[in-house]
Amino acid sequence: MRNTRHTARKADFRRGYRTGYDKGFKSGKETFGTWFEGTSIIIPTYNQKQLLLQCVDYIEAHTVSPYEIIIVDNGSQDGTVEALRRRRGSLRIAAHSSNLGFAQAINTGLMMARGQTIVLLNNDVFVTEGWLTQMLACLYESPDTAAVGPVTNYISGEQKIDVPYHEISEMPRFAAAYNRRDPGKWRDTSRLVGFCILMKRSTFEQVGYLDEGYEVGNFEDDDWNLRLRLQGKRMRIAGDTFVHHIGSVTMKGLGEKQFSAVNDRNGRFYTQKWGDRYERVRSRVKESTAAPYQAADFFPTHTWIRSASGKLFWMQHGVKHPVSTRIRDEAMIASAVQLSVIELLQIPTGSEYGEAELAAIKGDLFKDGKVVIAEDGTIYQLDQGAKRAFVSHYACTAWGFIIPKQVTSHEVWNDWAEGLPIAPPTRLKSVVL
Repeated sequence: MRNTRHTARKADFRRGYRTGYDKGFKSGKETFGTWFEGTSIIIPTYNQKQLLLQCVDYIEAHTVSPYEIIIVDNGSQDGTVEALRRRRGSLRIAAHSSNLGFAQAINTGLMMARGQTIVLLNNDVFVTEGWLTQMLACLYESPDTAAVGPVTNYISGEQKIDVPYHEISEMPRFAAAYNRRDPGKWRDTSRLVGFCILMKRSTFEQVGYLDEGYEVGNFEDDDWNLRLRLQGKRMRIAGDTFVHHIGSVTMKGLGEKQFSAVNDRNGRFYTQKWGDRYERVRSRVKESTAAPYQAADFFPTHTWIRSASGKLFWMQHGVKHPVSTRIRDEAMIASAVQLSVIELLQIPTGSEYGEAELAAIKGDLFKDGKVVIAEDGTIYQLDQGAKRAFVSHYACTAWGFIIPKQVTSHEVWNDWAEGLPIAPPTRLKSVVL
């Protein structure tokens, strides 16, 4: 009897998850490519109904620029979704039936976002008078600014400021006095914390989704920051704009032991993914405002990729070649790196490959596109007369390459020019547009 109930609960869970996710997917698909001149505010949430409702209240009270609110619920069991559906206003809701983590919730929201600008906002942030108007001014002050963050009372890093108030009732008065537009307080930064980030839609389209390899939460915003920096993009702090941040409410709700386990696991993944050569290879990337870099510029050559639906492509020298549907190699599809449509759209499509082209690929794998290792341990891919360094060993294996066991003779390629580095792919567990 117990096994029967357990099986039934699992079936209910699968149906609930699929139903909630399909609604978000359908909404995103229906509006994909249909934008409005406003801002999509994406808020992930889990079991913080009252806090979330306060967060929405502050947005509605202090936002004059056109906006939509997208709330992605991660399986809350405190009546969050029901309370949201009773509210009026510009709310759009996606409901996961379990806690899929911060990154997957944000990615669902990004699928649904229609705004020309996008805000990623924690559910424990109370926005303030003029917050979005001033951040937008900072974002658009310079065409090369990709993302902007405010200052706050509770955070790590450069965005923290000291505040005089002790009670939340005193906060709005302080914020109203503080939030006076002053471009002299805008400053560049190498890190924006994910509690509140405003970006241009073009930034999202060039950088892509959050990495879902970071489970539950933590480090996914640092990962996103590194990807922006690798592309030479500019991040700024709107030092004249304050919002109140309660801080880590959802993560603290896990309990000390589970929080520590999640943080340690994600920290290890972050270190593995980016290695210790990131700064050295990033320094070779020049900032470019005329032709900004995007994620695909840092993809390797000579490798298999696939769409979320299983469409297989051979990627070579920045072009993706669809493989004929007559050729269905399940093992090849399973080993190919899944990319989102956002990333696939960045890669031009070439001619379809059939059996003859695939046979030619197998004969060419040890020439152009060869992976070599230097004496200092740096792994390169040889790409049309350039050597391109993998950011980490993980980046090499995650793209499906084997790390050479022996140092490769480099009489020829050692003098080749340095090409753009190769970044690790973004892990996607969900089906994303």
